Amino acid sequence: MNTSLNLSYFGGSGGFFALWHILLGTDYKCAFDLHPQELYDDIKGPDWPVRYPKTMSDLPYKVQKEIEENYDWQVLIKKVLSDDKLAMSVDMSVDSIVYKSHWNISKDRTKWKSTEIWPDNYLTQLSDHKNKLFFNCNPRRKEIIIGYDKKILLYTDYKTQDMLAKNKNAWRYFPGLRPTGDEKTTEFAGDTVYYKVAEIAEYTDYQIKLQDIIKTNGQALLDILNIPINEDNIYHNNMWLNLHTNEERKQLLNES
Repeated sequence: MNTSLNLSYFGGSGGFFALWHILLGTDYKCAFDLHPQELYDDIKGPDWPVRYPKTMSDLPYKVQKEIEENYDWQVLIKKVLSDDKLAMSVDMSVDSIVYKSHWNISKDRTKWKSTEIWPDNYLTQLSDHKNKLFFNCNPRRKEIIIGYDKKILLYTDYKTQDMLAKNKNAWRYFPGLRPTGDEKTTEFAGDTVYYKVAEIAEYTDYQIKLQDIIKTNGQALLDILNIPINEDNIYHNNMWLNLHTNEERKQLLNES
């Protein structure tokens, strides 16, 4: 049986963190908007061509021999050299080129968003994945009312959202924007949240708070799908937390 799942969130709420918990812990998949040159730059060796080659045979003979002796490298290189974006969405593990490239986060907060690799909902729709995962940032009503089998809204309290967005140059702090004062807020599920959270929540089946996902290593999110977390989820949870400052971690772990 084919199923579809929509995950929506507003900037600064941990959208990619939650997305990868689902990709790592379930058989839901999405296609990514990948740029082969960027992926190639992440893995190329000192003797490799500057521009990514179209086929394996375009690589230097020495490099081809090295790859032939390492099966994992063969799989990786074939993915990077593929022109088919849909084929790039198959391997969803912490060892995949997509995961490693996305979470190659610089400690320079001004560059936090530069490694993001976004799912492409159009390509996901065209794909032959049995269980499709659709991803929406700053969702609008018309994007949510589409007939997905399950709709999840990720949110956090306004204080945490604003702090993360500011520190990561996201949402209303995206480069070029000049926010003045706070955004409009409202009360939702016992928290003060960005007002659009409550508006969009009406059109979703499940609403889950970022901190609940963190403190359960992702289980609170995967409970919606009746699936237990695995080692990749635990690794991902710890990795993501460690990317944050002590101040941020206190807020994310409800210790402040």
